Amino acid sequence: MTDRTFGRALNVRDDFMPAPTEQPVRMTTFEEPFIDPATSTEEIFRATYLVLRDHGYAGVSIQRIADRTSLSKSTIYYHFDDKYDLLMQFSEELLTWYIDQLVVDHEGDARASLDRLLDLLLLGETADGVCFESVFAPGYVATIMEMRAQAVRNPEMREYVSRTDAMIRNHFEALLEAGMDDGSIREIDSETVASMLFLLFEGALLLRSCEDDVEWLTAVRKPVDSYLDR
Repeated sequence: MTDRTFGRALNVRDDFMPAPTEQPVRMTTFEEPFIDPATSTEEIFRATYLVLRDHGYAGVSIQRIADRTSLSKSTIYYHFDDKYDLLMQFSEELLTWYIDQLVVDHEGDARASLDRLLDLLLLGETADGVCFESVFAPGYVATIMEMRAQAVRNPEMREYVSRTDAMIRNHFEALLEAGMDDGSIREIDSETVASMLFLLFEGALLLRSCEDDVEWLTAVRKPVDSYLDR
């Protein structure tokens, strides 16, 4: 289990948090994606991330992306059919990167990895001080929400959304199975619980991005622990 010593600052009940033995090392920054691009595609993805971060979804254009690279607009169009094709591929790569950062590669500890993600989404901050807003930038979240809205009527977008959703559920399922193997998570139906965690992931992501008062989300954290531990 992670040491969630920041619980009182978030008004989480005292019986939720065990007394810490020492203060955790708190991170003030979170590594950004595509920070050192090795290919033209990665350079385009890096520029796309920066444009989304600085201008939001409505401000994304191929010209603005090109201005953040050493490439021309024609080179970008060589790699991608249009802005929407670029955003779909970018979002899929970025989502994979986020999940790897938050879940898969957290020192090989399955339960700690899961706790880290749940803390981020439900409490708003991880035990080492990484806050929700520093990971899920408003521009990125707006892009995801816009794509989901378009998926209602656009079959290609629906296929993309379905594919990325399945990827997240598969990550959760693999994490749960690893936790059962190392004894940090009780025996459960990993596929079913992965679906439940996916709903928590999507719901918390949406609510933290769209509402001002989300402190009530902290109350959801304890029942999740109780279910996984009992």
